[in-house]
Amino acid sequence: MTALSYLVIIFGYLALLIFIFGIIYRAWRWNRLPQGFSWGLFPKPTRWVVTSMLWKILAWPTLFKADRLLWVGAFFFHLGLLVLFVGHLGSFIDIAALGEGIGIPKESSYGIGITAGAIVAVAILFYISRRLFIRRSSEISVFADHFWLWVELVLVLGRVSASMFDSADCVEAGQSGQRGLAFIPAHPQPGFWFLAHVLLSEFFIIYAVIGKPIHLIGQLFTQYILVSEEGS
Repeated sequence: MTALSYLVIIFGYLALLIFIFGIIYRAWRWNRLPQGFSWGLFPKPTRWVVTSMLWKILAWPTLFKADRLLWVGAFFFHLGLLVLFVGHLGSFIDIAALGEGIGIPKESSYGIGITAGAIVAVAILFYISRRLFIRRSSEISVFADHFWLWVELVLVLGRVSASMFDSADCVEAGQSGQRGLAFIPAHPQPGFWFLAHVLLSEFFIIYAVIGKPIHLIGQLFTQYILVSEEGS
């Protein structure tokens, strides 16, 4: 094994532990904070609350009214991320077999992944340009706003580079991930770009629980509270 391979294995377990305990700590700390809301005595039905919450989280109606161009960028960004997330499920299940079951040939997965990665990269560049060149965005942007966007851009471009220059095999990568989750670490798939992508992904998992990306989880609680308040 190369030094980078060992680093990928060790850092992977470290990232998993930090992410799990980080989420637990975040939830515990949030629960201890004074709550600036009250639960109504006669809230709307739970089914309505959940439906309304999902609508606001997935469709962003408020953002659509405020800035439609940003809404379009956010839509393609999250759509691309969803496709990439589904593709990375190959580390846990046979995603290729599932794809063939719904009519997507295994050979097409490569093109779909590259396309989704390109869409996400363009959307991130769109976000970065807004924070740099649009005054109302740049004035409220801090280092953390820029940092996580650049990390995610390098992360996506690294995976695209791995597919193009390292001939990264999804099946072999998935098997390596499954062995790692079973605590049977083996030699990761070779290739500098692939190993660098995995290492950066592990770093992003750690950063996600302490930085900006945590809003994706916090948004679930916030929207549930807000929707419940509307029905009180």
